[in-house]
Amino acid sequence: MKKLVLGLMCFMIPACFASPDLEKYLENDLELKKLALEVKKAELSSEETSIDTGINVQISTGTITLAGGADDFNVTLKPSVTATVPVRSNLKFAVSSSVAVESGEDNSSNTKFSLSADIISGASLSRRLKLMNAERMLLTARRNLQNRALEAEKEFYTELKALFTAANAIVKAQQTLYDDTIDFEDIKAKGYAVTSSKYRLAELKVLSDSHDVETKIRELEHDCAVFASKCSDEYKTGTKAEDFLPKTIQYVEPVDILAFEKNQYASIEKAVWTYEYNSLERKSVKNVTLSANAGYTLKNSSTASSASRSDMSDTVDAGATAGLYGLSLGAGVSFPVENPGNPVYSLSASVDPAEFRKARITTEKNGYSEEQDLIAIQSAEEDYDTSVVDQQQSLSDIIWSRQTNAETYEMYVRLEKDMAEYLKAGIITESEYLNAFANREQYRLQLLINDIDLIIYNNTTKLLFCRDEEIL
Repeated sequence: MKKLVLGLMCFMIPACFASPDLEKYLENDLELKKLALEVKKAELSSEETSIDTGINVQISTGTITLAGGADDFNVTLKPSVTATVPVRSNLKFAVSSSVAVESGEDNSSNTKFSLSADIISGASLSRRLKLMNAERMLLTARRNLQNRALEAEKEFYTELKALFTAANAIVKAQQTLYDDTIDFEDIKAKGYAVTSSKYRLAELKVLSDSHDVETKIRELEHDCAVFASKCSDEYKTGTKAEDFLPKTIQYVEPVDILAFEKNQYASIEKAVWTYEYNSLERKSVKNVTLSANAGYTLKNSSTASSASRSDMSDTVDAGATAGLYGLSLGAGVSFPVENPGNPVYSLSASVDPAEFRKARITTEKNGYSEEQDLIAIQSAEEDYDTSVVDQQQSLSDIIWSRQTNAETYEMYVRLEKDMAEYLKAGIITESEYLNAFANREQYRLQLLINDIDLIIYNNTTKLLFCRDEEIL
């Protein structure tokens, strides 16, 4: 009997140990490492998008043709330089020329300097959408990394809670074993025969209880060893679970879900951003477009009266292009510098009847898409209301459970202390003392579980919201 009492108390009383290390647990989390790399990639993609949507300069020689012999060597090429400034109404400056050197004579023509810009177009909105998308991808990558840290911490404490719950189950199983052992000793003291059914049933019950306790202890030690490996701790063969499990859990102040801004609720923030992005995307598709250009051309071949290049004139150029659904129109005029009274006109037109019919369909689809985006916002707001009630009730339950368990634990601490004195004085039986001792231990473990529940609650609540200020 004394061995049983000693074994029960040894399991219940924590020894000195090294607690599972949360920091090492996080260091071993491969998902965290993966998401950290995703942030790096998103940063590079954002930088790449900034380059693509910024000032762009392109230089080209065109196709270079070399022909002829030493006395009749010909070179032709069409070099060009184009500079684009998307942020300034898609402003574009271009220089191009047709360079020809024939038998040592420069026959270059159509050296053109031009400047064009959009008056009505969706180019600026398209650029803004690209930047928004790149910024969003980077922010999302950072948020995923930030949230994974909380999720990994939550997983750490969830596993630790399972170990404490298993330890509590062992204490209860040992209580049952002890009580059944007392009953069995009483049966033997009453003189029941070994072959009697009452004796054999009582004996089998003790054996079954003992096996149940040993099974639970082995399962807990197995789970502790697995958990220790995740924390980079060594769990040697023969190590007892009570030497591994922490004696205390740091108490954390509960967070109030109402302390977070409603518009930072993750689902609401995402739905609102999606609505704004999609609205800009719908606006970027213009049914009416208009752009204008102006420039100066040296030796404009269009002013020549024949195949001869001798009468080509420099020109001042201007033009415009317009689009309306499937209709596209272009017009231009070039004024010869030497003879401005004889301008050269250019016209172009194209029509796509299918675009007229599709325009109405697109407008209706856009209307439905906008309604869907607004419904998504409304749905997210309803989820927020539900989460507030859910988290508030969860916190209330945790606080209530912790308070009642703390009160009961203090009661059993005092009772166990008194019972120890009564047992020493021979006033009570060992069974009565051990029941008080075991109850005290159960509530001690339950208080640790309550502290873990509070940490898990805090992490769960924080994960519901965007916490960009922590990233910054």
